[in-house]
Amino acid sequence: MTGPAKEAPGSGKLYEIVRDELIDEIKSGAYPPGALLPSMREITVRWTVSTTTARKVLSELAAAGWARSQGTKGYVAAIPSADSQTPVTKDSGAASSGPSVGLAAVRSPQLVPVNGSLDAVTTALDVRQEPAPAEVALALRLAEPRASVVVRRRLAVDANGSPVQLRVSYTLREVAEGTPLASSDTIDEPWLDALAGHTHKRLVLAESVISARHPNDTEAAMLALAPTACVLVRVDVVHDEAGRPVDCTMTIWPGDTTRINALPPAGAE
Repeated sequence: MTGPAKEAPGSGKLYEIVRDELIDEIKSGAYPPGALLPSMREITVRWTVSTTTARKVLSELAAAGWARSQGTKGYVAAIPSADSQTPVTKDSGAASSGPSVGLAAVRSPQLVPVNGSLDAVTTALDVRQEPAPAEVALALRLAEPRASVVVRRRLAVDANGSPVQLRVSYTLREVAEGTPLASSDTIDEPWLDALAGHTHKRLVLAESVISARHPNDTEAAMLALAPTACVLVRVDVVHDEAGRPVDCTMTIWPGDTTRINALPPAGAE
């Protein structure tokens, strides 16, 4: 963990030091796109700075495209796009050594099986407990609409390094806790198989729906899309043998380059 940030002569203001350290951590993948950044309180404790300094750090990260506000949840990490980035500048007016190159999301057309996913490389995995979004709370029949669930975000890129697929799984805490489903371990097997294997339950895919919409802030950040872009979303809801929902997984693709193959696999009925 980084120790208290101390201002050295000629090194710039304290908030710039903290800001640049956080940018470096976002670049290195310590905070992948969509991951929650430290809160103002966490920044004040980690770097021994004031609330005013912490607020300025988060404000500058957002202005430069390295963070997106999630309202009361705080800020999530982002990658600034080449055409929307606002340069980070010092108070003196001189340009800083901050980010100058955004993520060039140049994607090739891709064909996705209607019930499958892309054969792409997962480059970011983020696992945490978060309140379920309203749509997920409804699908999982949560008694408390804002109850926390285990969330796994998996970002995949193509051969050019451009993000092409985001899968977000929301699993009931009582089902996932104490298993690899709630850890940051990579799970290579198909998700339904992993759910069944680690929960020791007989599970079935009860619902699978594909729709088109605009991305939310986290999806736009992780897929390097504009907020007005279109994404294709498949929502899969898994039930146990008693008909109780245990998992809701959303697979999100850039709408402009993704096509869904509705034909069944060869040999299927």
